[in-house]
Amino acid sequence: ADPRPTQVKRDALVDALVGSPDYVEHWTNKWSDMLQVNRKFLGDVGAKALRDYIRKAVADNAPYDTFAHGVLTASGSNVENPPAAYYKTLRTPDVAMETTTHLFLAIRFNCNKCHDHPFERWTQDQYYALASFFAQVSRAEDPKYKGQRIGGSDVEGAVPLVEVIADGGTGDVKHERTGLMAKPNFPFSHKDLAPATASRRAQLAQWVTSRDNPYFAKSYVNRIWSYLTGVGIIEPVDDIRAGNPPTNPALLDRLAKDFIESKFDVQKLIKTICKSRTYQLAVTTGKWNEGDDSNYSHATARRLPAEALYDAIHRVTGATSHIPGLPPGARAAQVLDGSVDLPSGFLDLFGKPVRESACECERSNSMMLGPVLNLVNGPIVGDALRDPNNRFAKMAAIKDDRQYVEELYLAILNRLPTPKEVEISLKAIKEGEPDHVAQMAEFNGRLKAFQVFEKVLDAKQPAYEKALGGSPMWEHLTVAKAEAVSKAKMTINPDKTVIVSGANPEKDTYTVTFTTPMKEITGLRLEVLSDDKLPAKGPGRAPNGNIVLSEFQVKAAATDKPAEAKAVALHKAVATFSQDSYPVANAIDNNPATGWALAPQLGKSHSALFEVKDIIKNASGTTFTVTLAMQAVAQHNIGKFRLSATNDKQPRLADGVPESVRKLLAVPADKRTPAQVAEITAMHRASDAEYLRLQAAVGLSPVADKRTTGAQDVAWALINSPAFLFNH
Repeated sequence: ADPRPTQVKRDALVDALVGSPDYVEHWTNKWSDMLQVNRKFLGDVGAKALRDYIRKAVADNAPYDTFAHGVLTASGSNVENPPAAYYKTLRTPDVAMETTTHLFLAIRFNCNKCHDHPFERWTQDQYYALASFFAQVSRAEDPKYKGQRIGGSDVEGAVPLVEVIADGGTGDVKHERTGLMAKPNFPFSHKDLAPATASRRAQLAQWVTSRDNPYFAKSYVNRIWSYLTGVGIIEPVDDIRAGNPPTNPALLDRLAKDFIESKFDVQKLIKTICKSRTYQLAVTTGKWNEGDDSNYSHATARRLPAEALYDAIHRVTGATSHIPGLPPGARAAQVLDGSVDLPSGFLDLFGKPVRESACECERSNSMMLGPVLNLVNGPIVGDALRDPNNRFAKMAAIKDDRQYVEELYLAILNRLPTPKEVEISLKAIKEGEPDHVAQMAEFNGRLKAFQVFEKVLDAKQPAYEKALGGSPMWEHLTVAKAEAVSKAKMTINPDKTVIVSGANPEKDTYTVTFTTPMKEITGLRLEVLSDDKLPAKGPGRAPNGNIVLSEFQVKAAATDKPAEAKAVALHKAVATFSQDSYPVANAIDNNPATGWALAPQLGKSHSALFEVKDIIKNASGTTFTVTLAMQAVAQHNIGKFRLSATNDKQPRLADGVPESVRKLLAVPADKRTPAQVAEITAMHRASDAEYLRLQAAVGLSPVADKRTTGAQDVAWALINSPAFLFNH
């Protein structure tokens, strides 16, 4: 409907899309593939830091030569300076060299490791000479993450979670044939070289990223051309060599020249290609070009990449995505690495790379039987179509059926339907109405069953309240202050837990101040908690997640008289689990050489109860100063914990009822406010598994519009069509 000329409209659209938030997420994901953002190598903290760094570079449109140079020369902690992760992942000179030439020059410098290349110019001597530029990279454990490890196997030991990358003064690569140390030397030279006094990596980076390097600009414009059109000017895109010439040398030279003259402006390169006539060609062919697969006389049909396909399904249906570890509505392009997957293994099935190399071959866009069946009857498409808040719910306002069909086509295929498609779609919608009636009847049956069960359950609430009143009471104590002798960071969370990060020394002692308004206290409970941020999920900071709590000491004072704190005598210690020879009683035996430990029950939360010998009584509430000493075994410090108190006459370790709930139960039923009634009713209902099951079944309600079932069938067919899956 826009009256402007087509080219003007198209160029404006390209300008709007390049650099948009969607563009940033897509190219961040692509570079995360190439730089191997992978928690297997980097852990959570390192992988997130590197992805954030890449995202900022893409959003800022960092010049490509600056970006590549920064990666190749990065030093320091791979968390504080994320591109240094390049050398945390690529740990040997040969692997770093092969990846660098492959990624930034599209030269496969690996065949000549064992012998001179039989068909190309590269020699075995050049292999080792180039690898020597990476021989002086040093790696040291970041002291802020001391003791934390990642990886490890029977063949190769674990490495520090975070490392500091630097240029060492020594190190060379031995030539495997001659047995001599290879001197660093480039396989070819150009005039734009760094001084010989620069570090080896600085020399290498200048040689690689220079505008005078005949491979650097060409390799990247060829990649981008391939990503956008479906086939490289040189194919495979990461294999530039004399025996694999470009199909259009003049085009490759012109793109490289423009890229260099733009000072390696990536967005300008992408806009140039997207605004070209070649990019605008249709997939359809004619008599004279139907066999052409190298001259760009027509577009190449390509299945959307895994992440883009998932995002497109949710975009067109208007459904809310649910990706583990990300907020509702997030895009699959934002997933940190290949360890996150979706129901039915969608991303893995559709070819998301594992990111264990920089090779383009890791990603697959094929359409084999598995992916086809997943689209036909898998949960991703099915759940998106059934989402009660999706596009169909909003389309109910469209009363004209023809307009309704047009809306579906515009949403999914970005075009209006043909008259024949309108006819078929209207028929499908009409034929779906009886099914919709049956679905509504089934839903109403589930709703009635739920409502009946709800009434029966509510009648049992008095008995529930009575039973609840007899449960043990544990009140989480508020953390007023927390500090470690080591100066490790103590983060106090809203749920009153404390998580420890930063330095993890051989031994440590935490001193934590807690407060509570409780007037009487008979026991204290220490929870040591599992967390994904800890080594092996904790609850300790040792590489295997274990703890050894040498001493648990407590002082208490009336909150209004903090200076009068006195030591609290503890006895009758019990725990959910204790390691052999490390019983929980060791934590209160006044012997720092012993302690409470948890192996082999690691990676999960545990609790310990310590009764007080004399009931603590303070009308103004109590302030505790708790000392957690870990002095028995190296680095077995607690990673996450929480303290609770009870006033039960016979303290029990089991989970109980917080003081706030006890106060609510103490209010007579006929004296409760509407808010109090709603709160206790919600608690009762949430405690019943059958109620929750029936509630979930009712939540999947069909849209009331009778056209919805047929429209879902139409949308399903359009999503499974080549026009959607093989999107230009």
